[in-house]
Amino acid sequence: MEKRSDEELLRAAQAGNISAFNDLVRRCRTGIMSELTGLMGNIHDAEDVAQEAFLRGYLKLSTLGVPYNFGGWVRQIARNIARNRLSRDPRFVVLDEQCVIDEYSDAVDLNSDDADSQAELALLALSRLSSKLRETVRLTYLSSYSQKQVARRLRIPLGTVKRRLWEGRAKMKKEVLSMSRIGRSAEPVKLVPVIRIEELPDEQMEISTTGPGLYFGTVLEEGHLEVCRFFDYPGGVLTQTVQTQVVRKVNVLGRECYEVLIEHSDCEPPIPNILDYFNVTDQGFDWVMRVTADETYPQTRFMKEGEELFPLSYSCGENKDYSARMVDLTIGNMRYGRCLAVFWGWQDDGTPAESFYSSDGRQVLHRRYVGPEAPESQNYQYANLKEEERKTFRGKEYRLWYDTVLME
Repeated sequence: MEKRSDEELLRAAQAGNISAFNDLVRRCRTGIMSELTGLMGNIHDAEDVAQEAFLRGYLKLSTLGVPYNFGGWVRQIARNIARNRLSRDPRFVVLDEQCVIDEYSDAVDLNSDDADSQAELALLALSRLSSKLRETVRLTYLSSYSQKQVARRLRIPLGTVKRRLWEGRAKMKKEVLSMSRIGRSAEPVKLVPVIRIEELPDEQMEISTTGPGLYFGTVLEEGHLEVCRFFDYPGGVLTQTVQTQVVRKVNVLGRECYEVLIEHSDCEPPIPNILDYFNVTDQGFDWVMRVTADETYPQTRFMKEGEELFPLSYSCGENKDYSARMVDLTIGNMRYGRCLAVFWGWQDDGTPAESFYSSDGRQVLHRRYVGPEAPESQNYQYANLKEEERKTFRGKEYRLWYDTVLME
C-alpha cells in the first residue's frame, strides 16, 4: 500500500480520522522526544510535555494549513510548553529566547464555529469527564497551570494529579473516537450553552428585583428553589452546580430573615454547603449572616448592618454603584427577550460582575470578569483569558472569567 503523505494524513485527521492523527504522531514522536529529553533532563518530564503537546495539537488541529508541517508545528508547541515549565521550576535552566513565540499561538481554539472540528470534539469529551478528572484536565490543559499548582489548588498529591491526567487523556481519546464513529452521543454536555446578547441602546428599562441575586437566590419566597451552573474559562467548562432553596423565615438578631440553603455539587474540590440569611428592608436586601458547614464544625459570620446591601431595583444609566443597559438575551434554547444588564463591582478588587435580570426581576445570567489590576489569585490567570470574550469599561479591558447560568 502506498504510504500517505503528511498532508493526506492531516486532512484525514481534520475530518475526524483518529488513526490518521496517530500516524502523524508516530512519524514525529521520536525526534520530539529526543529534543525534549535533552531540554527537560529526564525522559519522564519529556514524556509528560510530549503528551500535553500532542493533546494541544489535537485540540487545534483544524487551524493547521499550508505547508501542512504537522511535525514542526507540534514540535514548536512542545518547546513552548517545555519553556514555560522550565521557567517555573528553578531546578532547570530557562531555554534560549530563540525558542520563544507568542505564548498564545498554541492556545486551544475554543471559538471554532465548525461543528465537526477536532477542538470541539475534544472539548465535548473533556466536559463529560467526572468532576475530579474534568477539573484536573481543565486546569492543566486549558488554564495552563503547572501540575504542582493544580495539586495545591485541588489539595491533592502531585502523583494524584499525574494519575488523573493520564486517566483523563485515555477517557477523552475513547470518547472522541466514539463520537467520530457514531456521531454525538446522548450523554449530557457540561459546557456553557450558547449565550446571545443583542444591544438595545435606544431602550430604557427599570426592574424591581425579587431577591439579592447572590448565588442566584433571586426570589425570596418560602419554598422557592433554583439550580444554576458555573462555567469557567478558558473553555466554558462546568466547574460546579449550585442548588438554592429558600427554607423558611427565622428571627436573627431581632430581624426577620429568609433562611436560604445553598448546596454545591459536581465540583472539585468539594465545596461545603451554606446557609445565608437575608432581611428585606426599605433600602434593599440586607445580608445578615452566613453559616458555612465546615468539615469539622459550622463557621458563622455576622455582617454589620448594611455591610452587604443588595438594591431593590435597577434602571438604565450609570451611577456610582452600577451601570445598566438594555439587551435582548437568549441562553441556549431559552429566549428571555428584553433584559437589564447591570455591571457592578469595578470599584472594588478588579473582578467586576455583570448580572442580567429579566423583566420580572429575576436574575438569569451572571458573568464575572477579571481586570488588569486584579490581585493575583489561584482561581484565575488574567493572561490566559486573552482569547475569551472581553468587555471594555472606562478605558479598561476586562476578560471573562466565568458564567453562571440559571438552569431551572
